[in-house]
Amino acid sequence: MWPFKKMPNLAGPEEFPAVINALGDRLRSHGFTAEADRLKEILEGVWTTSNELYGELFVALKIIHRECRNLPGEIDAEIRRLMKSIDQICRWR
Repeated sequence: MWPFKKMPNLAGPEEFPAVINALGDRLRSHGFTAEADRLKEILEGVWTTSNELYGELFVALKIIHRECRNLPGEIDAEIRRLMKSIDQICRWR
């Protein structure tokens, strides 16, 4: 059961890979190919636990947010929203 029913902006565990793929596509379309490839590489990896996957995604998103200062506003906002989602997911566990 998804514990965050009161938080409609959070992506559920089933939707999370699709959300990350969509972000990767948007990054790639704006010329951030290496960043998009890193997200894809993380999603295609083999993880022992979902917390491990979420942790790797959080670090990658944080690096993208910090190092890519010329991101379009909507992509930057999506990255911040995803980092908040991961923080909420992992804090709950």
